[in-house]
Amino acid sequence: MKKNIFKTIICGFAVLALTSCANNWLDTEPSDGVDASSAITTDEELYSARTGLYYMFKGSSSYYDYYGARMWYYADVRGEDIQNEPSGSRTTSMYGFTYRTASDAPAIWTTPYRVIRRACRVIEAAESGNLTGDAAWIAEMAAEAKVLRALAHFDLVRVYGQTYTADNGASLGVPIVTSALGIEETPGRNTVAEVYTFIENELTAVINAGALTTDINTGYVNEWTAKAILARVYLNKGDNANALRIAEDIINNSPYELWAHEEYAEAWAKTSPAHIKEPIFEIVMTGTTDWVDREGIANLYQESGYADMIMTKSFLNMMSEDMDDCRWGVMLAAQTEDYAAKYGEDRVFLNKYLAMNTFNSLPVIRLSEMYLTAAEAAAKTGDATKAAKYLNAIVLRANPNATPVTEAEATVARISIERRKELVGEGHRLFDAMRNNETITRYTSEEDRGYHSPLNEEARSFDRTFFKVLLPIPQAELDVNPTIAAQQNPGY
Repeated sequence: MKKNIFKTIICGFAVLALTSCANNWLDTEPSDGVDASSAITTDEELYSARTGLYYMFKGSSSYYDYYGARMWYYADVRGEDIQNEPSGSRTTSMYGFTYRTASDAPAIWTTPYRVIRRACRVIEAAESGNLTGDAAWIAEMAAEAKVLRALAHFDLVRVYGQTYTADNGASLGVPIVTSALGIEETPGRNTVAEVYTFIENELTAVINAGALTTDINTGYVNEWTAKAILARVYLNKGDNANALRIAEDIINNSPYELWAHEEYAEAWAKTSPAHIKEPIFEIVMTGTTDWVDREGIANLYQESGYADMIMTKSFLNMMSEDMDDCRWGVMLAAQTEDYAAKYGEDRVFLNKYLAMNTFNSLPVIRLSEMYLTAAEAAAKTGDATKAAKYLNAIVLRANPNATPVTEAEATVARISIERRKELVGEGHRLFDAMRNNETITRYTSEEDRGYHSPLNEEARSFDRTFFKVLLPIPQAELDVNPTIAAQQNPGY
């Protein structure tokens, strides 16, 4: 059953349920948090609520419209490097832009707002003054929740709002939710600029407060997580000076380091001794209580799972320019007879996310992204020396024998290519292209179609003016909120 944020917030801020009041069982699971009908009154309940917050962030077999699966592949299958495997079905709609209305379009809405709900609940309790535990620990819980709330708002505004650089944030974004809404309230969408301002202010305040640990905190938010998200925000906003400043701070002062060339392929597995070096924030799978069913992102990529997504022929051709690139190590050729007959020895399957039943962790933000952020921001501010420096850290990690990129070559276009190679499958490509006003081209003729299924002309090549780049506000929201119903994205 589809739920909506506005019907459910009114169940009370004690629960901040973004589901119907009749279905507050969603927050009653003992492993997932405290009873939704109760306020958080003890340290133990605060800890449980924090557990429930992270649990919802990682998704479940019922809620995969966020980092369970959909947020991972949203920006990739809508680009030119990852495609829907023709026999797969789970990513077909996003890949082909085949939806026509708010009713038949995929959504990334319910679970991000549930994350926001749970974050608000933690924040309210931690800042109430009613808890008697260690003050520093309570402040840290509130800070973690604020960071996840900011990230959820950022992801939502990128999916439903025009990229900031298109119109300086003037278009509509998503509703900012920080407290309970009364039953009579029907809030509308804030502008993209307003949402960005909220996120910036939230993250900056958290960082300045110093409540978060600066140590590696695997599976949980730390100060570097907050800074990395803020660097993303600044880069997408076009505030390149601040993006460079924050990214350099992380590169120079954080405890993280790039995986070495020889570590790269194996380091994706959490069992690798090198694994914890590079992820600034990751979703940790620890045991049988975690989500391990087949709807998770790993099984959408795995040949042994649903094999719903593969790398495109054009992407593999781009990678083939350097066969000594260590990133080939996370690309696998088909092993089964049917797929081998289709793709031969081409390494079409991405192996960054090992099958879920191995309880492998899923990096959300890696240090390599910060190097590429620093490179892009430096190039845009005219600092060719820094652009080349940070770009070469990734280029030469990929292949230590590669020819370094010169300052003249360290352009935004060249950095964009390296982001595609390094971050493929990690949910970036569409956002990168839209930010930089690039055109996504899958194919222009049957001769260069590669592995692509036949696509409608609108899906073969498009830029940020194509209305389907933005998802429509889900129909369930339109049905209960006349304010937002009048604010649907154009074209739907």
